Amino acid sequence: MSGLAHLAAPLVRGEKGQTLRLALLRRMLRGRFTLVLVRAGAMRRVVTRPHDRIASDFFLEIGRRAYAEKKLPVVWTSIFFPAELLWGLGVVPFHPELVSAIATGLGLSSLGVARATETGYAVDLCTVHRNAMGLHTAGFYPRADAFVSASNLCDVAGQMLANLAHQQRKPFVLLDVPASNTPEAVDYVARQLEGIARELCARLQVTFDLDRLREAMHLSNQARELALQTTELRVARPSPLRGSNMLNQIGFIFSMFGSPYGVRYYHALRAYTQHLVHQQTPEQPIQRFRLYWMHVRPYYPADLFPLLEDERGAVIAFEELSAIWWPPLDTTRPFHALAEKVTGNFCSGPVERRVQRALGNVARFQADGVIHFNHWGCRQSQGSLRVVRDQLRRAGVPFLPIDGDGI
Repeated sequence: MSGLAHLAAPLVRGEKGQTLRLALLRRMLRGRFTLVLVRAGAMRRVVTRPHDRIASDFFLEIGRRAYAEKKLPVVWTSIFFPAELLWGLGVVPFHPELVSAIATGLGLSSLGVARATETGYAVDLCTVHRNAMGLHTAGFYPRADAFVSASNLCDVAGQMLANLAHQQRKPFVLLDVPASNTPEAVDYVARQLEGIARELCARLQVTFDLDRLREAMHLSNQARELALQTTELRVARPSPLRGSNMLNQIGFIFSMFGSPYGVRYYHALRAYTQHLVHQQTPEQPIQRFRLYWMHVRPYYPADLFPLLEDERGAVIAFEELSAIWWPPLDTTRPFHALAEKVTGNFCSGPVERRVQRALGNVARFQADGVIHFNHWGCRQSQGSLRVVRDQLRRAGVPFLPIDGDGI
């Protein structure tokens, strides 16, 4: 998508400029040959690190399948629904939340949020979803053949997708995730996942292939192991990676796992990180303090990170949402394994999970303090903020909450 931004950038600024840019992007996304040109331009001018090139390829490939080819069913999904299941069904997963963040980097968020307000979405809702709905209204998003969502962590995602499904008279399926990961809860979610797989296949007229699902889970396990190896490399001092560049990992973890791109991406990221560690050539040369970052980031260009990293010498050693929390997926029990992954998310359920994960990572990465970015409208994160803050400060960890908006 960064290549798209580069080609669309010369347009004039302001609301009129955004409207023109949006029209150009819509045309570019729906042309297969144009996407090939965009990729070539991105490789030459925008993307430099090997794993970034793979990420760019991944999103352009999703764009090709969802916008240009239209050969496979496109399923809109919340980021907390297991992507392995969708890859295993042979459909095209489309994540409105992730594209909302990408579009923010393209300078389209004010248009998206304004369109959402005009459409009637309440101004106190999370702007990630408001922007997504506004961009959909403006014609920026592809068609949807079905909608699926998980109920945990984000209520708004399911409500938005259900609303669109109702408007478009398309199937909507909700995965009801309990706030615990007891054996009974895992069994409950596993039964639902199997039912959802069967229902989507029937509604979308695709064939359920258990071997294809197992292959997606096998690819997810490979990416998981590579991601864990990369995390271990990041314990090093000096920290090899510039942390602000790693705050996009949530998008890759929830969309790439189950796809060959996930293996390619994390293989390249591990090799790149390993090289920096061995050569003692960190991306951020000045490192006076080590930070642990909680929740998301601003997705628009912001002075916050140059101030923290370059002026103050504070390196983000690790991020809450870059963590791998689930065990290897058992491909002999695919639905049960995916249910364990979904119910085991440490940000879901009792807040003690999140606190213990934070304390463990602060110790592991020898962080001098914690920053929590309070994204406007995100109830699941801000709702537990006071407890997280008090527990970390009680443990002697400096804790700084920063109010802001990611979009």
